[in-house]
Amino acid sequence: MKNFSIMKTRYIFSIVALALGFTACDNYFDDKYLDNGDPQTSVVKTYDYTLTDADYKTIADNKTNKAYAANLDSLKDLEGDNVAALALVGETKCFNDIASADLYVPAFIYAKYPHLDPGSIFNVTYLTDEGQPLYLEFYNATIQYALTSANYKAVWGDADHSYLTPANEAQLTLFLPMIEDDYLIGVKYNFAEAEGAPVTEKEVLYIYKDGAVWQPYESATVSILPAEANGQAVKYLSLTYPYAQKDDQQVLLSYDSKEKHYVATEYNYDGTEWKANTGIVEETMSFVLSSGWAANLSTYYKQAVAGEGNLGKIQLFHYDLEDGISYIWRFDNLYGMRGSAYVGGPHYGEGWFVTPKIKLKNSTAPALSFDHALNYGPTDETRTEQITVWVSTDFVDDARTATWTQLPWNEWNGETGVPDANSWTFFNSGRMDLSRWNNQTIYIGFRYKTEAGQTCPTWEVKNILVSEPEQVEE
Repeated sequence: MKNFSIMKTRYIFSIVALALGFTACDNYFDDKYLDNGDPQTSVVKTYDYTLTDADYKTIADNKTNKAYAANLDSLKDLEGDNVAALALVGETKCFNDIASADLYVPAFIYAKYPHLDPGSIFNVTYLTDEGQPLYLEFYNATIQYALTSANYKAVWGDADHSYLTPANEAQLTLFLPMIEDDYLIGVKYNFAEAEGAPVTEKEVLYIYKDGAVWQPYESATVSILPAEANGQAVKYLSLTYPYAQKDDQQVLLSYDSKEKHYVATEYNYDGTEWKANTGIVEETMSFVLSSGWAANLSTYYKQAVAGEGNLGKIQLFHYDLEDGISYIWRFDNLYGMRGSAYVGGPHYGEGWFVTPKIKLKNSTAPALSFDHALNYGPTDETRTEQITVWVSTDFVDDARTATWTQLPWNEWNGETGVPDANSWTFFNSGRMDLSRWNNQTIYIGFRYKTEAGQTCPTWEVKNILVSEPEQVEE
């Protein structure tokens, strides 16, 4: 299935007006910067919503969406069957590369929550079928050749054997068809370690290369799944690779007797078990209500934090707390995330709050920004050691077991991106560059840590945003 999402985008704002008046939106946190460049703050309610199986059917049946898909199909220079692709969303319970979430979720939100005020934000989590990795097409073209009784006779002559041994195994290439270079074939034959030894079935890959030369295809990551292991690929991988490391990858080919070719499946080891890459991925997209609902395709994560119910999917972790305190981070409706180790006096400890996963899909210049305030803290560089921001690609469920990279604080109007340590005035962090993680999935961790004898500040954080820079039209 071809990807026409870029092509579709050219028409989205002209057509969608027929029902909802979707519009592009300004900065979701209102204007943070006045003419003098001083950072400002705002409070915007944020809603987190995960689509259910029933929601996909509702989206596919939505009258506004059906009309929108029909109008897309009426455009002469736009390829793809949009009506059929939308219907498929309801059947497969996931979006696809023609019927994408940015096109059809807005009408769903409007129908479900018609009375929300402008400025409301929905972070919608959903499934998209991205299809199998393109490199698997090479392996999916693999055909099978099973040695025949005539082949065995040609090898053994008068000896009545229906198998090969190490002594004559190389002769099987004599029977393989002549086809194009760089073509794979799975060869299936009976094998014995020696003449008269027990016979087993063997299936190996050969590749046709260098102008009519068949040779074994040797790859540490690609193999044929034995017939006896069909339906038990995960168990087979676990037994075959008992020392697999996190992020290891294997491709298994299983023969489809009906289609007469192999089917390749990619498996990835997550550190605990092997999992098949189905091509269906979970994504989250932000939608904002202005004059209508619209997706911001350049926003990867947005959490106002402050405001009732706006903790979202943020997780809290606390370590090595001195007696007298039981936590460092807590959520506050008015001030966002509040971190402090001061309870009747200074204490020491370490606290993290970590965002949900953030997919920097198709990113080019992503950056993190947020509003924060600091009070009751030291005025020297110690404060930049006590409050820090980190990025991880392997966080699971414990901040201390993840690998983190610290983000440097920005310079802002000649000063560091950290606010003064003696005021409740919120200060913007500026854009903290995330481009080194382009097209990766990341987590952002905010760490508060104090040592014995240190001043214990109160750190408040809200309006967290990960996005591309705003584009200015000429």
